[in-house]
Amino acid sequence: MHKPEDPRFPYVFSTYRLTELHCGGIPTRIMPHTAELQPEAFVEVSPELAEELGIEHLGWTTLSTLRGEVEVRAMVTQRVRPFTIQGRKVHQVGMPWVFGWKGYATGDIANALLAITGDPNCSIHTTKALTCNLRAGRRAQPDRAARKRAAAAAEATGV
Repeated sequence: MHKPEDPRFPYVFSTYRLTELHCGGIPTRIMPHTAELQPEAFVEVSPELAEELGIEHLGWTTLSTLRGEVEVRAMVTQRVRPFTIQGRKVHQVGMPWVFGWKGYATGDIANALLAITGDPNCSIHTTKALTCNLRAGRRAQPDRAARKRAAAAAEATGV
């Protein structure tokens, strides 16, 4: 965890489901008819934040937290609007959590950015909001060994 108002992570990050992908991650990724509706991971950002950061609709972005970083395309949309908190504008970034590195619907996964916490009754991942940074462009490619370890961990946990 970082201190409150850490300037490295100025945006609110929230994960959510998509109507088109109503199931969990595994059913979504292995069903071609749902993957056709939303074939890859993305982040949603406001037009204002996109302009401020030089992000284009469908352009690549790198989203980061203390835990890691992912690269996904941007959906610039009016659906995501900044908050006003104590007189200060705070932008939010949204990302669906159902994608993964295998299957029909692929892309970096939101869980790579989140603390690992599970609901005590069912062990479903419960972290849904935190702070992040976002920038235009793709990330530096991790070495193959790190990518394989991450993919193996995701497969072992069903993510």
